[in-house]
Amino acid sequence: MEEQGKIISSCDIDSNLALQIWTRGKTPRLSILNKCKNSRKLIHIAWVEKRSRTLSISGKKPGENITYNVADFEPAIVKILTEYFARTNFKVKYFKMVIDLEKAIHHPEPVSNKADFAMMTDDKRSSLWIADCSGGDRNTGIFRPFFPLTPEESELLTEDRRRISSLQMRSTEGLFKLGLPELLKKANPERWHNTLRVTAAAMILGFSYCGADGSKTSDYFWTAGEKPVNLNPNVTVLKAPVKKLSIHDAELMRLGHKFTAYIRHCYKLGDVEIDYADDSGKELQEAGFTRTRRMDFNTGTIGDVPYRVTFFVNEEEGLTAFGCNPRMQTSRHRGDMVIMIPTKIFTQAMNDDTMGGASSNEFYTITRLLWAKQFGEWYGNIKPYVRKFSGLVEE
Repeated sequence: MEEQGKIISSCDIDSNLALQIWTRGKTPRLSILNKCKNSRKLIHIAWVEKRSRTLSISGKKPGENITYNVADFEPAIVKILTEYFARTNFKVKYFKMVIDLEKAIHHPEPVSNKADFAMMTDDKRSSLWIADCSGGDRNTGIFRPFFPLTPEESELLTEDRRRISSLQMRSTEGLFKLGLPELLKKANPERWHNTLRVTAAAMILGFSYCGADGSKTSDYFWTAGEKPVNLNPNVTVLKAPVKKLSIHDAELMRLGHKFTAYIRHCYKLGDVEIDYADDSGKELQEAGFTRTRRMDFNTGTIGDVPYRVTFFVNEEEGLTAFGCNPRMQTSRHRGDMVIMIPTKIFTQAMNDDTMGGASSNEFYTITRLLWAKQFGEWYGNIKPYVRKFSGLVEE
Protein backbone atom coordinates (compact mmCIF):
# COMPACT_ATOMS: atom_id res chain seq x y z
CA MET A 1 0.00 0.00 0.00
CA GLU A 2 2.82 2.43 0.77
CA GLU A 3 3.99 2.07 -2.85
CA GLN A 4 0.53 2.90 -4.19
CA GLY A 5 -0.26 5.72 -1.79
CA LYS A 6 0.66 7.04 1.62
CA ILE A 7 -0.79 7.51 5.07
CA ILE A 8 -1.02 11.21 5.93
CA SER A 9 -2.52 11.06 9.42
CA SER A 10 -3.46 8.37 11.89
CA CYS A 11 -5.30 8.00 15.19
CA ASP A 12 -5.47 4.93 17.42
CA ILE A 13 -8.94 4.05 18.65
CA ASP A 14 -7.50 1.45 20.98
CA SER A 15 -4.88 -1.31 20.89
CA ASN A 16 -6.87 -3.14 18.19
CA LEU A 17 -7.97 -0.44 15.74
CA ALA A 18 -6.63 2.73 14.11
CA LEU A 19 -8.26 5.15 11.67
CA GLN A 20 -6.07 6.81 9.06
CA ILE A 21 -6.23 9.12 6.05
CA TRP A 22 -4.66 7.56 2.94
CA THR A 23 -4.13 9.38 -0.33
CA ARG A 24 -2.72 8.85 -3.80
CA GLY A 25 -3.17 12.32 -5.25
CA LYS A 26 -6.94 12.24 -5.64
CA THR A 27 -9.81 12.09 -3.15
CA PRO A 28 -8.47 10.82 0.18
CA ARG A 29 -9.71 7.55 1.61
CA LEU A 30 -10.39 6.46 5.15
CA SER A 31 -8.10 3.58 6.09
CA ILE A 32 -9.45 1.20 8.73
CA LEU A 33 -6.43 -0.56 10.21
CA ASN A 34 -6.98 -3.77 12.13
CA LYS A 35 -3.83 -3.85 14.25
CA CYS A 36 -4.57 -7.37 15.44
CA LYS A 37 -4.32 -8.77 11.90
CA ASN A 38 -2.14 -6.01 10.40
CA SER A 39 -4.72 -5.55 7.65
CA ARG A 40 -6.48 -2.45 6.42
CA LYS A 41 -9.47 -1.55 4.32
CA LEU A 42 -9.81 1.63 2.24
CA ILE A 43 -13.24 3.28 2.03
CA HIS A 44 -14.66 6.69 1.19
CA ILE A 45 -14.94 9.08 4.11
CA ALA A 46 -18.70 9.18 3.44
CA TRP A 47 -18.87 5.90 5.38
CA VAL A 48 -18.79 7.83 8.68
CA GLU A 49 -21.88 9.92 7.83
CA LYS A 50 -24.17 7.16 9.10
CA ARG A 51 -23.45 7.38 12.81
CA SER A 52 -25.78 4.48 13.64
CA ARG A 53 -23.45 2.16 11.73
CA THR A 54 -21.31 -0.41 13.56
CA LEU A 55 -17.91 -1.84 12.66
CA SER A 56 -16.80 -5.36 13.56
CA ILE A 57 -13.21 -6.56 13.30
CA SER A 58 -11.47 -9.82 14.14
CA GLY A 59 -9.59 -9.81 17.43
CA LYS A 60 -6.35 -11.47 18.42
CA LYS A 61 -8.02 -14.60 19.77
CA PRO A 62 -9.53 -17.19 17.42
CA GLY A 63 -13.20 -16.43 16.81
CA GLU A 64 -13.01 -13.12 18.65
CA ASN A 65 -15.01 -10.20 17.17
CA ILE A 66 -14.72 -6.62 18.38
CA THR A 67 -17.57 -4.21 17.63
CA TYR A 68 -17.43 -0.42 17.51
CA ASN A 69 -20.05 2.28 17.05
CA VAL A 70 -19.23 4.74 14.26
CA ALA A 71 -20.66 7.58 16.37
CA ASP A 72 -17.75 7.07 18.77
CA PHE A 73 -15.24 7.67 15.96
CA GLU A 74 -16.05 11.39 15.59
CA PRO A 75 -13.10 12.74 17.68
CA ALA A 76 -10.67 10.52 15.76
CA ILE A 77 -12.09 11.55 12.36
CA VAL A 78 -11.85 15.22 13.34
CA LYS A 79 -8.23 14.72 14.38
CA ILE A 80 -7.04 12.97 11.23
CA LEU A 81 -8.92 15.31 8.88
CA THR A 82 -7.50 18.35 10.67
CA GLU A 83 -3.97 16.93 10.37
CA TYR A 84 -4.61 16.14 6.72
CA PHE A 85 -5.69 19.74 6.12
CA ALA A 86 -2.45 21.04 7.64
CA ARG A 87 -0.03 18.65 5.91
CA THR A 88 -1.17 18.45 2.28
CA ASN A 89 -2.19 20.64 -0.64
CA PHE A 90 -5.79 20.05 0.38
CA LYS A 91 -5.82 23.53 1.93
CA VAL A 92 -5.16 25.15 -1.46
CA LYS A 93 -7.79 23.08 -3.23
CA TYR A 94 -10.29 23.67 -0.46
CA PHE A 95 -10.08 27.45 -0.60
CA LYS A 96 -10.27 27.37 -4.40
CA MET A 97 -13.41 25.27 -4.11
CA VAL A 98 -14.90 27.75 -1.64
CA ILE A 99 -14.31 30.62 -4.10
CA ASP A 100 -15.64 28.69 -7.12
CA LEU A 101 -18.70 27.43 -5.28
CA GLU A 102 -19.53 30.86 -3.90
CA LYS A 103 -19.44 32.35 -7.39
CA ALA A 104 -21.57 29.50 -8.65
CA ILE A 105 -24.37 29.74 -6.09
CA HIS A 106 -24.57 33.53 -6.47
CA HIS A 107 -24.90 33.37 -10.26
CA PRO A 108 -27.88 35.61 -11.15
CA GLU A 109 -30.48 34.72 -13.78
CA PRO A 110 -31.42 37.69 -16.02
CA VAL A 111 -35.02 38.74 -16.64
CA SER A 112 -35.61 41.42 -19.28
CA ASN A 113 -39.39 41.18 -19.65
CA LYS A 114 -41.97 41.38 -16.87
CA ALA A 115 -43.99 38.64 -18.55
CA ASP A 116 -41.11 36.22 -17.84
CA PHE A 117 -41.91 36.34 -14.13
CA ALA A 118 -45.23 34.61 -14.79
CA MET A 119 -43.64 31.60 -16.53
CA MET A 120 -40.21 31.14 -15.00
CA THR A 121 -38.12 28.15 -16.00
CA ASP A 122 -36.82 25.80 -13.31
CA ASP A 123 -33.33 27.22 -13.86
CA LYS A 124 -34.54 30.69 -12.97
CA ARG A 125 -36.71 29.43 -10.09
CA SER A 126 -33.71 27.59 -8.66
CA SER A 127 -31.45 30.63 -8.71
CA LEU A 128 -30.82 32.68 -5.58
CA TRP A 129 -30.68 35.94 -7.55
CA ILE A 130 -32.65 37.50 -10.39
CA ALA A 131 -31.05 40.31 -12.39
CA ASP A 132 -34.26 42.24 -12.99
CA CYS A 133 -33.86 44.53 -16.00
CA SER A 134 -37.53 44.47 -16.98
CA GLY A 135 -38.16 48.16 -16.45
CA GLY A 136 -37.73 49.11 -20.10
CA ASP A 137 -33.97 49.59 -20.18
CA ARG A 138 -32.36 46.17 -20.41
CA ASN A 139 -29.00 47.60 -19.34
CA THR A 140 -30.17 48.82 -15.95
CA GLY A 141 -32.18 47.32 -13.14
CA ILE A 142 -31.77 45.71 -9.76
CA PHE A 143 -30.59 42.43 -8.27
CA ARG A 144 -33.58 40.80 -6.56
CA PRO A 145 -32.87 38.17 -3.90
CA PHE A 146 -34.84 35.02 -4.68
CA PHE A 147 -34.96 33.98 -1.04
CA PRO A 148 -36.69 35.42 2.03
CA LEU A 149 -34.49 37.96 3.78
CA THR A 150 -33.99 38.00 7.54
CA PRO A 151 -34.24 41.43 9.22
CA GLU A 152 -30.43 41.55 9.47
CA GLU A 153 -30.00 40.75 5.79
CA SER A 154 -32.70 43.19 4.73
CA GLU A 155 -31.02 45.99 6.66
CA LEU A 156 -27.80 45.61 4.67
CA LEU A 157 -29.20 44.70 1.23
CA THR A 158 -30.88 48.01 0.50
CA GLU A 159 -32.15 48.75 -3.01
CA ASP A 160 -29.40 51.31 -3.58
CA ARG A 161 -26.77 48.64 -2.96
CA ARG A 162 -28.42 46.27 -5.46
CA ARG A 163 -28.66 48.64 -8.44
CA ILE A 164 -27.54 47.40 -11.88
CA SER A 165 -26.04 50.28 -13.84
CA SER A 166 -24.88 48.59 -17.06
CA LEU A 167 -25.17 45.43 -19.16
CA GLN A 168 -21.89 44.13 -17.72
CA MET A 169 -23.23 44.51 -14.17
CA ARG A 170 -26.00 41.93 -14.81
CA SER A 171 -23.44 39.17 -14.25
CA THR A 172 -21.96 37.22 -11.35
CA GLU A 173 -18.99 39.59 -11.49
CA GLY A 174 -21.32 42.56 -11.19
CA LEU A 175 -23.08 41.08 -8.18
CA PHE A 176 -19.74 40.47 -6.46
CA LYS A 177 -18.50 43.94 -7.41
CA LEU A 178 -21.43 45.36 -5.45
CA GLY A 179 -20.32 43.24 -2.48
CA LEU A 180 -23.69 41.54 -2.00
CA PRO A 181 -22.35 38.09 -0.99
CA GLU A 182 -20.04 39.72 1.58
CA LEU A 183 -22.94 41.69 3.03
CA LEU A 184 -24.95 38.47 3.40
CA LYS A 185 -22.07 36.70 5.15
CA LYS A 186 -21.71 39.65 7.51
CA ALA A 187 -25.42 39.72 8.30
CA ASN A 188 -25.93 35.96 8.61
CA PRO A 189 -22.70 33.91 8.67
CA GLU A 190 -24.37 30.59 9.50
CA ARG A 191 -26.59 30.75 6.43
CA TRP A 192 -24.08 32.17 3.93
CA HIS A 193 -20.57 31.45 5.21
CA ASN A 194 -20.72 28.20 7.16
CA THR A 195 -23.03 26.35 4.77
CA LEU A 196 -20.75 27.20 1.87
CA ARG A 197 -17.59 26.14 3.70
CA VAL A 198 -18.96 22.80 4.89
CA THR A 199 -20.28 21.95 1.43
CA ALA A 200 -16.96 22.80 -0.24
CA ALA A 201 -15.07 20.60 2.22
CA ALA A 202 -17.49 17.71 1.69
CA MET A 203 -17.22 17.97 -2.09
CA ILE A 204 -13.49 17.34 -2.23
CA LEU A 205 -12.96 15.15 0.84
CA GLY A 206 -15.13 12.32 -0.45
CA PHE A 207 -18.22 12.77 1.68
CA SER A 208 -21.48 11.96 -0.06
CA TYR A 209 -23.22 14.53 -2.22
CA CYS A 210 -26.16 14.84 0.14
CA GLY A 211 -26.57 11.08 0.36
CA ALA A 212 -25.58 10.34 -3.25
CA ASP A 213 -22.27 9.01 -4.54
CA GLY A 214 -20.13 11.92 -5.74
CA SER A 215 -16.79 10.10 -5.68
CA LYS A 216 -16.07 10.40 -9.41
CA THR A 217 -16.67 14.14 -9.33
CA SER A 218 -14.57 14.50 -6.18
CA ASP A 219 -11.72 12.71 -7.93
CA TYR A 220 -12.08 15.10 -10.84
CA PHE A 221 -11.61 18.10 -8.54
CA TRP A 222 -8.29 16.60 -7.46
CA THR A 223 -7.03 16.04 -11.02
CA ALA A 224 -4.39 18.68 -11.73
CA GLY A 225 -3.96 19.77 -15.34
CA GLU A 226 -5.84 16.77 -16.70
CA LYS A 227 -9.39 16.55 -18.02
CA PRO A 228 -10.84 13.08 -18.55
CA VAL A 229 -12.17 12.60 -22.05
CA ASN A 230 -15.69 11.76 -20.84
CA LEU A 231 -16.08 15.15 -19.15
CA ASN A 232 -17.13 18.08 -21.28
CA PRO A 233 -15.53 21.32 -20.05
CA ASN A 234 -18.11 23.38 -21.93
CA VAL A 235 -21.14 21.91 -20.20
CA THR A 236 -22.87 24.14 -17.68
CA VAL A 237 -23.94 21.46 -15.26
CA LEU A 238 -25.61 23.22 -12.40
CA LYS A 239 -26.94 26.10 -14.47
CA ALA A 240 -28.74 28.45 -12.07
CA PRO A 241 -27.47 27.07 -8.75
CA VAL A 242 -23.90 26.49 -9.84
CA LYS A 243 -22.44 28.04 -12.97
CA LYS A 244 -19.76 26.28 -15.02
CA LEU A 245 -17.95 23.97 -12.63
CA SER A 246 -16.87 22.36 -15.92
CA ILE A 247 -18.09 18.83 -15.34
CA HIS A 248 -21.14 16.88 -16.34
CA ASP A 249 -22.41 15.05 -13.27
CA ALA A 250 -26.06 14.57 -12.33
CA GLU A 251 -25.35 14.25 -8.61
CA LEU A 252 -23.33 17.47 -8.61
CA MET A 253 -26.24 19.24 -10.29
CA ARG A 254 -28.67 17.82 -7.76
CA LEU A 255 -26.41 18.85 -4.87
CA GLY A 256 -26.44 22.41 -6.21
CA HIS A 257 -30.23 22.45 -6.34
CA LYS A 258 -30.46 21.04 -2.81
CA PHE A 259 -28.04 23.71 -1.59
CA THR A 260 -30.15 26.55 -2.99
CA ALA A 261 -33.38 24.92 -1.77
CA TYR A 262 -31.89 24.82 1.73
CA ILE A 263 -30.79 28.46 1.59
CA ARG A 264 -34.29 29.52 0.52
CA HIS A 265 -36.31 27.36 2.88
CA CYS A 266 -33.99 26.77 5.87
CA TYR A 267 -36.17 28.72 8.30
CA LYS A 268 -39.24 26.63 7.48
CA LEU A 269 -37.62 23.24 8.00
CA GLY A 270 -38.47 23.06 11.70
CA ASP A 271 -42.12 22.86 10.61
CA VAL A 272 -41.52 20.09 8.05
CA GLU A 273 -41.90 16.61 9.53
CA ILE A 274 -40.88 13.44 7.70
CA ASP A 275 -42.05 10.05 8.91
CA TYR A 276 -42.64 6.60 7.46
CA ALA A 277 -45.70 4.37 7.36
CA ASP A 278 -46.69 0.97 6.01
CA ASP A 279 -49.82 2.50 4.48
CA SER A 280 -49.69 6.30 4.46
CA GLY A 281 -53.20 6.70 3.01
CA LYS A 282 -54.84 4.59 5.69
CA GLU A 283 -52.93 6.16 8.57
CA LEU A 284 -53.47 9.74 7.42
CA GLN A 285 -57.19 9.24 6.87
CA GLU A 286 -57.48 7.67 10.32
CA ALA A 287 -55.76 10.80 11.67
CA GLY A 288 -58.45 13.05 10.19
CA PHE A 289 -56.89 13.91 6.84
CA THR A 290 -58.86 14.04 3.59
CA ARG A 291 -57.33 12.85 0.33
CA THR A 292 -57.45 15.43 -2.46
CA ARG A 293 -55.40 14.24 -5.45
CA ARG A 294 -52.41 12.23 -6.66
CA MET A 295 -49.30 13.09 -8.65
CA ASP A 296 -46.43 10.97 -10.03
CA PHE A 297 -42.84 12.02 -9.35
CA ASN A 298 -40.08 10.68 -11.59
CA THR A 299 -36.83 9.12 -10.41
CA GLY A 300 -34.43 11.70 -9.04
CA THR A 301 -37.05 14.17 -7.85
CA ILE A 302 -37.77 13.13 -4.27
CA GLY A 303 -35.85 9.86 -4.24
CA ASP A 304 -33.85 7.28 -6.13
CA VAL A 305 -37.01 5.65 -7.53
CA PRO A 306 -40.33 6.96 -8.93
CA TYR A 307 -42.97 7.89 -6.34
CA ARG A 308 -46.73 8.27 -6.43
CA VAL A 309 -47.58 11.16 -4.13
CA THR A 310 -51.06 11.53 -2.63
CA PHE A 311 -52.08 14.94 -1.26
CA PHE A 312 -53.98 15.17 2.03
CA VAL A 313 -55.37 18.07 4.05
CA ASN A 314 -56.62 18.38 7.59
CA GLU A 315 -58.49 21.68 7.61
CA GLU A 316 -59.34 21.49 11.29
CA GLU A 317 -55.68 21.20 12.28
CA GLY A 318 -54.42 23.43 9.45
CA LEU A 319 -52.07 20.73 8.13
CA THR A 320 -51.07 19.49 4.69
CA ALA A 321 -49.56 16.02 4.21
CA PHE A 322 -48.08 14.07 1.34
CA GLY A 323 -48.05 10.29 1.27
CA CYS A 324 -45.14 9.25 -0.94
CA ASN A 325 -45.39 5.67 -2.14
CA PRO A 326 -42.26 4.30 -3.91
CA ARG A 327 -43.19 2.54 -7.14
CA MET A 328 -40.04 0.42 -6.97
CA GLN A 329 -37.92 -0.92 -4.13
CA THR A 330 -35.73 1.72 -2.49
CA SER A 331 -32.89 1.25 -0.03
CA ARG A 332 -33.56 4.60 1.65
CA HIS A 333 -36.62 3.64 3.68
CA ARG A 334 -39.30 1.03 4.23
CA GLY A 335 -42.93 1.61 3.40
CA ASP A 336 -44.26 5.04 2.45
CA MET A 337 -42.61 8.35 3.22
CA VAL A 338 -44.95 10.89 4.84
CA ILE A 339 -44.25 14.62 4.65
CA MET A 340 -46.33 16.83 6.94
CA ILE A 341 -46.31 20.63 7.10
CA PRO A 342 -48.66 23.35 8.34
CA THR A 343 -50.74 24.54 5.38
CA LYS A 344 -49.81 28.15 6.10
CA ILE A 345 -46.09 27.32 5.91
CA PHE A 346 -46.53 25.32 2.70
CA THR A 347 -48.38 28.23 1.10
CA GLN A 348 -45.56 30.57 2.12
CA ALA A 349 -43.01 28.15 0.66
CA MET A 350 -44.86 28.17 -2.68
CA ASN A 351 -44.84 31.98 -2.64
CA ASP A 352 -41.09 31.98 -1.90
CA ASP A 353 -40.56 29.74 -4.94
CA THR A 354 -41.99 32.44 -7.20
CA MET A 355 -41.25 36.08 -7.84
CA GLY A 356 -44.52 37.63 -8.77
CA GLY A 357 -45.61 34.66 -10.88
CA ALA A 358 -48.00 31.76 -10.32
CA SER A 359 -47.55 30.19 -6.87
CA SER A 360 -49.49 26.98 -7.49
CA ASN A 361 -46.58 24.78 -8.56
CA GLU A 362 -46.97 22.27 -5.75
CA PHE A 363 -44.74 19.74 -7.54
CA TYR A 364 -41.79 22.16 -7.49
CA THR A 365 -42.24 23.24 -3.88
CA ILE A 366 -42.74 19.71 -2.48
CA THR A 367 -39.50 18.67 -4.19
CA ARG A 368 -37.58 21.70 -2.93
CA LEU A 369 -38.81 21.37 0.65
CA LEU A 370 -37.80 17.73 0.74
CA TRP A 371 -34.42 18.54 -0.81
CA ALA A 372 -33.93 21.34 1.72
CA LYS A 373 -34.76 18.95 4.56
CA GLN A 374 -32.33 16.35 3.20
CA PHE A 375 -29.60 18.94 2.78
CA GLY A 376 -30.11 20.27 6.30
CA GLU A 377 -29.69 16.80 7.79
CA TRP A 378 -26.64 16.11 5.62
CA TYR A 379 -25.10 19.47 6.53
CA GLY A 380 -25.64 18.75 10.22
CA ASN A 381 -23.87 15.39 9.81
CA ILE A 382 -20.83 16.78 7.99
CA LYS A 383 -20.31 19.97 9.99
CA PRO A 384 -18.84 18.39 13.17
CA TYR A 385 -16.21 16.54 11.13
CA VAL A 386 -14.86 19.65 9.35
CA ARG A 387 -15.55 22.37 11.92
CA LYS A 388 -11.95 22.67 13.19
CA PHE A 389 -10.25 23.44 9.89
CA SER A 390 -12.89 24.87 7.57
CA GLY A 391 -12.89 28.39 9.02
CA LEU A 392 -16.47 28.45 10.29
CA VAL A 393 -17.89 31.46 12.09
CA GLU A 394 -19.02 30.21 15.49
CA GLU A 395 -21.75 32.16 17.22
